[in-house]
Amino acid sequence: MTLGSCAPSPTDTCTRHPPSCASAKLSSVVDILFTPLLLGRAIITSFLNPFRRAQAEAASGQIAVQVKWGRDRFNIPIPSPSTTPLSTLLATLSTQTSIPAEQLKLIHKGAVLKDASLTLSAYGIADGATLVLVGKSGDAPGPAAARGPAPAPPAAAKKNRPPETDKESVLVDWLRSFAAALLDPLQPAIATFVSHASPSATNRPAQTPAFDVLQKEHARLSDTLIKGLLDLDGVTVPSGWTVARQARKDAVKRVQADMNRVDEAWGERKRLT
Repeated sequence: MTLGSCAPSPTDTCTRHPPSCASAKLSSVVDILFTPLLLGRAIITSFLNPFRRAQAEAASGQIAVQVKWGRDRFNIPIPSPSTTPLSTLLATLSTQTSIPAEQLKLIHKGAVLKDASLTLSAYGIADGATLVLVGKSGDAPGPAAARGPAPAPPAAAKKNRPPETDKESVLVDWLRSFAAALLDPLQPAIATFVSHASPSATNRPAQTPAFDVLQKEHARLSDTLIKGLLDLDGVTVPSGWTVARQARKDAVKRVQADMNRVDEAWGERKRLT
């Protein structure tokens, strides 16, 4: 065997360079002892960090939505909105409310979700979305335990039906008049409610109504606005009537904006309790 083919052994290296060898051994010991600890700390930090946890949940496809039902709120996790049909969410809500799924309607961003076979992603429902649950007749139901015996059915309320016309301008005028007739009389009540309920209101009076009084007023305003959305949803706009379609869209936006004002003020008030 020649000298050129003989490589130095680890022992020879440590003998020739004792400081380097000791440093290498110490580094190995440190890696063995502290690497698991550092990894564990990183995992715990990632789990406790809400932003990182939200990123992980988003990457896995899971979202959570809030459903408003009368005075109640349901926070419902959705494993995969791209594959979960609306019918699955309605079935879950049926279990929560003890109301048959076919008698429930969901409203998202002012639009009634009609096709139960479409996925939640198809409706644009994303993480943190807020939906409103109403009965088939447009009434916002209350908790099953609190409803008690069913009262005698009231006389059928006159519905706001659009005129039967072949002129787009007639339907446009009706839609604008409907929105004005619904919202204009509510503005004083909405402004008063917001000033009483929202702690950040600039015109908040020194004395405000009791919690249960505000709760009833919130329910009254919400029910009125939700029924207005349902009436607008029932308006059929013929194909090609772009002005009428825009008029209905504008009316829905106005109603939804007032709903948001009322709900935001009520949410601030509830956080004080």
